[in-house]
Amino acid sequence: MATDTEMFDVSSDSRPDLIRWLAPYMPTCIALYRRIQFGHFKPGSHLFSSINFDSPARGTSVSRPWIAAFVDRSCRPETEVWLAASWEHDTPADDTWLPYADELVKSMIKKIKEVGVDPSEAESIVSSEKSTGLSSTINGSASVDRDHYLQHMQNEQVVLFGSVHSSTLKILNRLGFVDPTSAEVSNIPYRKYLFDLRDNVECRSLPAGFVYGRVNPKDYPLVKSRTQIPRQDRTLVKLPSVAIYPTDSSSTTPSPIAWAFLGLDASLTTLHVETACRGFGLAKSLSLKLFSEEMETYCQHNPASTDYNSVQERYAHADVAIDNKASQGVCESLGGRWYFEVFWIRVVLV
Repeated sequence: MATDTEMFDVSSDSRPDLIRWLAPYMPTCIALYRRIQFGHFKPGSHLFSSINFDSPARGTSVSRPWIAAFVDRSCRPETEVWLAASWEHDTPADDTWLPYADELVKSMIKKIKEVGVDPSEAESIVSSEKSTGLSSTINGSASVDRDHYLQHMQNEQVVLFGSVHSSTLKILNRLGFVDPTSAEVSNIPYRKYLFDLRDNVECRSLPAGFVYGRVNPKDYPLVKSRTQIPRQDRTLVKLPSVAIYPTDSSSTTPSPIAWAFLGLDASLTTLHVETACRGFGLAKSLSLKLFSEEMETYCQHNPASTDYNSVQERYAHADVAIDNKASQGVCESLGGRWYFEVFWIRVVLV
């Protein structure tokens, strides 16, 4: 059994090194890759890796399995951990790598457990979410009660992992780290759609009566009421967004009739068109606008990304619930290809 599975803190100076290390594993590791690029690191956020980038010897061999993760426990109840591992991109033909991968995962869980959570902050978020009385479902997607996303907030030993590759989910399940009470959430597969941004991605004109804009913070309650996934205002305000507004409104500050964001990991997220305005291709228009005008935001935060048109930088992505046929149709109309499945899972730090 391998013993050299120590996890290392990736310093701010070594973040470009981690990006360069991940580049050959794109697009499989795109969620972690983009999250590091986006920046906005808080004092309590961490990057962990089995590769010691502060050591000239790098601490591991390219041929040996590795794992890396971004951790921010203050994001609760949103995604707290994004991770990537070598076996997700190129799974070895035999099972000799599994014992070593198991040890890497256990070491990573141990490292994440050392990251504390401010109990008062968790209580404040739960109180705020429950007081809004927001809708718990979204049209066309997996109908999961909002409480399923909030109930673990009182227990700091439970952490939400996002966009987890199916191969890593198998390891987490086998090792007993997946919260057994969260099956209704953890067992929902999401299709990872990838978009090649070099394929003539250009925004297009809107039909008469509509105009582009950004999502105004005053409309965050409306945005959050249309999704079952909790969103914090402090997160939304950081994200690139596009909204569509009616031009014939009598209000000086009209509400949007459609909107979309790029997430912390640059995924197309919170895409929504109000029911009365569907059928005009607005979801596709929003997506093209974001892809063509906002993706460079992520590269600009990372000094290692000097060529926006490089192979690594050409991809955008979206995670779509397996029963969300409408969003799957939008992704496919944008030229998106479904590559693999990912999951949002609650992990018990035992």
